[in-house]
Amino acid sequence: MPERKPIMGTPNGALSPGVVVGELLFVSGHVAMDNGGNVVGVGDAEAQSRQVMANIRAVVTAAGGKMEDVAKITCFLTDIANYPAYSKVRAETWPKDPPASSTVVVVGLVRPELLVEVEAIVRLPG
Repeated sequence: MPERKPIMGTPNGALSPGVVVGELLFVSGHVAMDNGGNVVGVGDAEAQSRQVMANIRAVVTAAGGKMEDVAKITCFLTDIANYPAYSKVRAETWPKDPPASSTVVVVGLVRPELLVEVEAIVRLPG
């Protein structure tokens, strides 16, 4: 069985922002919180999506990867009306060769002001 290595560096010490198993990085669901634990872009799905992608990029980079290494993402939205804003940011993040992607509408996230959460699976460079 491959070694499991947590990637640290989140204001929430209760979870690992990502875990490396073999050549795969499993990125936990990230929301629009900055390093100080503050929600960014309250009421603004585009601003929240940008913060989410920045948080994911930080974890991927800390594990030795690049956003181009992301193979699969799953997005959780609290309102399907926010899909165009999220989709715009996703397209800017991966302008070519985007990862496989799923989007799910959920009743809510861990805090009511959060609109977007994204998790990822990354194949790290060998």
